[in-house]
Amino acid sequence: MNRTTSLKIASIFFFLFGIFEVFGLLMLLIPTEFVPTAFEAQSVFWALMSGIYGISRIIAGYAIWSNLKWGMAFGLLLCVTTMIVAPTIVPFGVIDLIFTVVISISLLSAWYGNEKIVQ
Repeated sequence: MNRTTSLKIASIFFFLFGIFEVFGLLMLLIPTEFVPTAFEAQSVFWALMSGIYGISRIIAGYAIWSNLKWGMAFGLLLCVTTMIVAPTIVPFGVIDLIFTVVISISLLSAWYGNEKIVQ
């Protein structure tokens, strides 16, 4: 896979992933009579975190689509933080890990290409 294809795959997955997470902000619009009071504060926290991560992923996707180097670094940073946090948010963390693995492989493939470890 060449570099431009890898970057396009990573940016498309970042856009999709970001849009899905921005929809997490819609959790704030759920009527509170349906949400147990013990989970209300926690759901507001996770909805806000989802929005922040979603906007960050859309920014990274745009930067990668525009072939900006900082976009690749920012994207890899987002992937690492997602891999750390994802196991704590079951069952949604499984989907996060799937997206993150595809994005990480695409970004690392674009960064290093087909170079051998030892020449």
